[in-house]
Amino acid sequence: MRDIRQKRIVIGYALLVCALIAIAYGRSLWQGFAPVDDDILIYNNLAVRGVTFDHLKTIFTTFDPELYIPLTLLSFQIDYLIGGLDPFVYHLTNLFLHAANALLVAWLLILFTHKRCAGLMGGLVFAVHPLNTEAVVWLAGRKDLLSVFFCLLSFILYIHARRGSRFSYGGSIIAFALSLLAKVSTITLPALLILYDILIERRKIDRKFFLDKVPYAFLSGIFMVIARAGKERVLAANTFLETVLMAGKSTLFYLEKFFLPWNLSIFYEHTGPISIASAEFLVPLTLLTLLLLLTLRGARRTHALVFGSLFFLIALAPTFLNFNKAGIVYFAVDRYMYLPMVGLLYVTLSLPKGDVVHAWFGKLTKSCVLILCMILSILQTRIWDSPYSLFSHSLALYPNSITARTAVVQVLKEQGKTEEAFNVLRDGLAYGDHLQLHLSAGTLYASNGQLSEAREQFAIAAGMDGKNPEPIFSLGSLDEQAGDFKSAQANYERAVALDTSYVSARVRLAGLYKKNGKFTEAKLQLTEAVTWNPNSFEALLMMGQLLEEEKKWEEAITFLGQAEQLRPNDIPLLLVLARYQLHAGNTDAAKQLLQRVLKMDQGNTEAISTLKSL
Repeated sequence: MRDIRQKRIVIGYALLVCALIAIAYGRSLWQGFAPVDDDILIYNNLAVRGVTFDHLKTIFTTFDPELYIPLTLLSFQIDYLIGGLDPFVYHLTNLFLHAANALLVAWLLILFTHKRCAGLMGGLVFAVHPLNTEAVVWLAGRKDLLSVFFCLLSFILYIHARRGSRFSYGGSIIAFALSLLAKVSTITLPALLILYDILIERRKIDRKFFLDKVPYAFLSGIFMVIARAGKERVLAANTFLETVLMAGKSTLFYLEKFFLPWNLSIFYEHTGPISIASAEFLVPLTLLTLLLLLTLRGARRTHALVFGSLFFLIALAPTFLNFNKAGIVYFAVDRYMYLPMVGLLYVTLSLPKGDVVHAWFGKLTKSCVLILCMILSILQTRIWDSPYSLFSHSLALYPNSITARTAVVQVLKEQGKTEEAFNVLRDGLAYGDHLQLHLSAGTLYASNGQLSEAREQFAIAAGMDGKNPEPIFSLGSLDEQAGDFKSAQANYERAVALDTSYVSARVRLAGLYKKNGKFTEAKLQLTEAVTWNPNSFEALLMMGQLLEEEKKWEEAITFLGQAEQLRPNDIPLLLVLARYQLHAGNTDAAKQLLQRVLKMDQGNTEAISTLKSL
């Protein structure tokens, strides 16, 4: 009877978690792909179009382009098998993964505290906490959901192995390897296990104590090397002092948002110098140092406080190296709190009942806390409805954000609201001049046909940072439009020299080489472009056209076939591909392509006449 009752409690709790998550984040099921990274990882990524040997080889041998996340990409492959490119399927998977993580968090907290009610409450708060909205609603956040799922599972299995379960230890190591394959940010698990053994289990530090951690440390070492290869540029941009100062600012911000989770944004941008002389960095670092010293001083009396606090800091530590991206500094990211939050939940749950903070989880406030978290999560989820709502919300909270401002400008430009876009850029000057503002202004002028004004803005941007290839590329684009192909080629070559991974510059350069009959040079640029980005539609299309010149029809079909997968409804592309198939003698394949054209355009004369001739 007792086992049946426990099973009913577990099932009931799991259903409650799913229900709360559905209420908090369910709106995301009807949202599309997000305008940030979802294109790179999903809908413009041929490597996730089903589970094949070639696709598996690609995801296990490449970065995304910075992160090594093969297991995350594999999960996208499975979603594609189920629902193609329907975002509903991908969002549903995210919700299920988050529900599973909430259950694992509850389980882990019960093992930590030996208090079932406290652990279950912690799982519910984790399930609907607004800080987790980004990881759940943003499909690119899948890597955090999946990585933390296996990390939590690994931790739980380790604890059961310590308590006598025979097969749990091997399962824990396998789960940790899967966690790292999803995203390497859980690399600090060995340190968390040591922390657990010392402060929770009070385990004796002997030879076996360290031997238990060797497989975990070995896996961490391997993936640390892999991660460094992908993040080399980001890491090289930061000094040690800047990293420490930014870590202090970020940590205090995360603590604030854990207890006061509103005014959340997709971008938290820092502008200006990172200096210890600035109160913006000195005050957080000083406060955190004092808090840490006070925590450690009371270690004998408050092991729970020390364990939870250090769990939070250790789990958060890998994110401290990732604040400088392409010259823009981000001091926080909501989804980075997904695992560290467990440490703060443990601290809050473990405080004495008479403590003021513990009242946050008291019997009279539990429902209020959950309801408030759910309301805030519902509101935060709504922000992801459209690119404009997402970026404009961030800009309203952080008007100094260059990324949010230029993103809003791009959205307005696409909507044809040029004057509004210019006004947004002008407003940004009040928060300081920046290269990206001039690039956006130049792009707006160019789209409006004001080429001399565009050139002036690009030239200003180029003068602000001589090592940035974007303004150089933009100047080359204007030269090409003006028919000055010699200057355009020089600018494209300079852009590629500054950034060898600049695919757009390589494609434009290949086009000019092709125009001048330099087919070998053009093919070299396109080969490099496809190597850096196998999903570049422009590179694939031009490579096919280049191979047409050489009458290499089968090779041309391979590249155009990949381009067709990216844009299956592109009628001109389908007609060209059908022509290549005919040259290669593949009549049936050509007929199928022409019939697809006629389904979209019944009066297409080229398709009709070609089919009649066959």
